[in-house]
Amino acid sequence: MAKYTSEADLIKSRYFQMLPLFWEILLKIIFVSLALFIPDWRIALITILLLTTPLYVPRLIEKRLQKAQADYLKAVEENLAKVNDWLSGFEIIRNFSIGRQILMRFDESNTLSMDKLLRDTVLGATAQLITTLISYLSYFIVLVCSAGIVLSGKFSAGSFFVAIGMIDQLSWPLISLAGIIRELIAIRPSCAAMEEFVSQSSESTDRKPLIRVEKEICYDNVSFGYTGDRPLLQNFSFTAEMGGKYLIRGASGCGKTTAVNLLLRYYDVTGGRITIDGVPVSEYDTTYAAMTVVRQEAVLFHDTLRNNLTMYGDVEDVRLIELLKHPGLDRFADLPSPDTIITENGANLSGGEKKRICLAGALLRDTSVLILDEPLANLDERVIVLEHAKNI
Repeated sequence: MAKYTSEADLIKSRYFQMLPLFWEILLKIIFVSLALFIPDWRIALITILLLTTPLYVPRLIEKRLQKAQADYLKAVEENLAKVNDWLSGFEIIRNFSIGRQILMRFDESNTLSMDKLLRDTVLGATAQLITTLISYLSYFIVLVCSAGIVLSGKFSAGSFFVAIGMIDQLSWPLISLAGIIRELIAIRPSCAAMEEFVSQSSESTDRKPLIRVEKEICYDNVSFGYTGDRPLLQNFSFTAEMGGKYLIRGASGCGKTTAVNLLLRYYDVTGGRITIDGVPVSEYDTTYAAMTVVRQEAVLFHDTLRNNLTMYGDVEDVRLIELLKHPGLDRFADLPSPDTIITENGANLSGGEKKRICLAGALLRDTSVLILDEPLANLDERVIVLEHAKNI
């Protein structure tokens, strides 16, 4: 979320909007600098050498600029993550009466983000002030040198005033250019990080797509751990053949969901291998086309019931209504009920109805493999018995 909100907005304002302005000012500086050689080449060289000195200021504090901006973006990202957690745990906050403590933590996190922003802003303003002072000092030195050339009789007073007017046209654009360069230097690491972030999901691959499972899925001495010191799965072996029904049992935290996530390629195994029809899953581009997963947490979009079930596919009403009758969703089976609007995350439905809708959508997809990660928890017996009868 932070990538697509604060960081993307910062890149837009400090990079994409700055580039056209950078070239506009640079072209003006080049044009005026070349024109200065017409009155006198000595004044032109003095002006270019002295008035361009502010452009080196951003380079001198490059690391500090980049660090200040990186610290600010990191603080915003952490703050946003905390806010998302607090919003998700709203009921827990009310239940334990810790609203005051959470507000205090929010104030601390928000204040930290604003402090980092203030530091970034102050550093930029300080650099701009130093740039401006150097520019004005350089401008004064250019005036003195130009006046000296006039007094020596090597330059006319009329040409002097023409040259001063042109030099004046250079002073402020060079100050502005230094500020733009400062912004571009500071945002460079963020741009590189954003490019890497985007390329992770868009880069081409030579891996083959998995359309369907023909024979079996095999876990062969699979080991995996989220941290290097403690593996969650160790030497786990399991084979599921097509047409079979399998139940993985174990205590909470033993790695049941992790085993599913490894099959879906959320993570790569640290030992052993997982194969589908004898081919390692690492050689597949994705396994989603052949698998449907229903989790314990029901996830619904703010859209019609029809679209939540079909995922915007074209399904006949007869099939849709027949499907709704099976998992205890009879009240939605009559038209126009499938076009009922489901509010954000199914807020206008009961917990059981949300789980039934997710289950019905999974049945509608009809893939080679259906994985149920405890989606039937807290549902009545009728639905559970019915779904076992449907070969789930």
